[in-house]
Amino acid sequence: MRKILISATALFMSVSVLMAGCSTSSSPEGANSTATAEELTPYGKYAETVTYTVGKSTPGIPKLPAGQSYEDNAFTQYLKETLNIQNENKFEAQSGDNYDQKVAMAVASDDLPDIMAVDEQTLRQLVDNDMIADLTEVYESSTSDIVKEKYASYGGRVLEAATFDGKLMAMPSTSNANIPTMLWVRKDWLDKLGLSEPKTVGDMEKILTEFVQQDPGGNGKGKTVGLVLAKSIGGLYGSLFQADNIFATYQSFPRQWLDKDGEVVYGSTTEETKQSLGLLADWYKKGLIDRQMAVRDSIESVIISGEAGAFFGPWWSADYPLNDAKRQNNDADWRPYIISKDGSGEVTAYTQNPAAEFYVVRKGFEHPELLPKLTSALNDKLVNEDLNYEPVVEFIKGGFDGGKPLGIMVNYNDATAQMYKDLKATVDGEKEYETLTLDDRTSYDKIVGYMKDPEKADANQWSGYMSRMVGAKLMAETKVNDVHPVFFGQTKSMKLKWTNLVKLEDEAFLKIVMGEEPLSYFDTFVDTWNRTGGSDITNEVTQAIMNK
Repeated sequence: MRKILISATALFMSVSVLMAGCSTSSSPEGANSTATAEELTPYGKYAETVTYTVGKSTPGIPKLPAGQSYEDNAFTQYLKETLNIQNENKFEAQSGDNYDQKVAMAVASDDLPDIMAVDEQTLRQLVDNDMIADLTEVYESSTSDIVKEKYASYGGRVLEAATFDGKLMAMPSTSNANIPTMLWVRKDWLDKLGLSEPKTVGDMEKILTEFVQQDPGGNGKGKTVGLVLAKSIGGLYGSLFQADNIFATYQSFPRQWLDKDGEVVYGSTTEETKQSLGLLADWYKKGLIDRQMAVRDSIESVIISGEAGAFFGPWWSADYPLNDAKRQNNDADWRPYIISKDGSGEVTAYTQNPAAEFYVVRKGFEHPELLPKLTSALNDKLVNEDLNYEPVVEFIKGGFDGGKPLGIMVNYNDATAQMYKDLKATVDGEKEYETLTLDDRTSYDKIVGYMKDPEKADANQWSGYMSRMVGAKLMAETKVNDVHPVFFGQTKSMKLKWTNLVKLEDEAFLKIVMGEEPLSYFDTFVDTWNRTGGSDITNEVTQAIMNK
């Protein structure tokens, strides 16, 4: 009997060792993955269908083809064929507040879907309460090399935002670079007045002066607007009608939390910002900036009507609002320029939050590797290998939206520059048309249409060419010295006081620029900002950075 027991024990140990040797996963803490070695690879197809629940963020108005649903459409079909996975929606809600409320309820009731998108604050809450899976190991095993390369293009900032105590707790969506913004100018007005194209802030001032005084558009005396600006003058990343290019020449970065000599500061309260406002106030006094900037309901209407000569905007400004301006007046020749303090073409600009949102896996979900696999399939395999997958091609061509079970988007930080290079190579015959993404094929067709006969090109062909072959070219070739803000989240005091502080800032800046208050009023604004919550928030931001 003793020999039988020993033999049985030995056999059990042998089988255990053998099973351990065949095991596919040293499961991360909190996970119970039963995936095989092949299934743990980025594109290893599950032997049996894996069904997973999601928190589904939906468009405002459903945009799905007839007969398709959020659980059964071109994208879910692709994922079923590629990975053998099937989503079920634990809850659905429109993007924004409605979705956030559903997430909050799921967290409060400890009833999470297997995978869902959350903001940074909720991510920290889930981590603190040990409610989500550690993805460190499955990220390494189940993420494609291309997706890893895309994340790496942000210099570690994206994954770092999702890492706590050395553990990767989420996979973020990325926000690729949309800088530098550019000075868009009426080139036909420059030519009419015999003016050179702008390279410096000084050149810009001269051009605006001539536009306003000489009225090259024939709008009538006093009706031509030099530069249009938004009421919120600066600090809205990559947006239209901001003066960030002017602020940056003074090393000023409004609305950004910065590390200045080892101390956290709010960019809107610095001496450099005061100097920038002084220049803009001088321009406004000289009539170079839109006199109606405080009360205009539609800045775009001034551009479309032909009354404005310049504005700041990103590379895609030719698509909007300039496409409409071109329809209104085909002779309006808008061109983008990079201006700098010394004319070198080298600029300084602040970056945005590279992690747009975070996708988390419920702790205890049997297949945590499914998230990096799905992310890789949608952001690598589909767009690089299977870009001609017919159901998805037809879905996109039809203008439909919301088919992906998860909205996770991972792109290169310099995606716009890469888009330009791909289109340029295709135009030059160095790249095959069929290798372009569907969006780039549409752009290519517009570009070629414009190049065949620029004089007869329609507004869509013009805007396609001007945005992707001129604006995006500047994105690709301009040397940008990046300034990385150190904080993008929300602190306790921000919830209560931030709205009023932003209003205070907007009103103070507008009053200074429009001459309703002297430049010295900036010091009053800073003092009030600190006393009414700014100082407390600065301390909280400092503490949050130290605790990360």
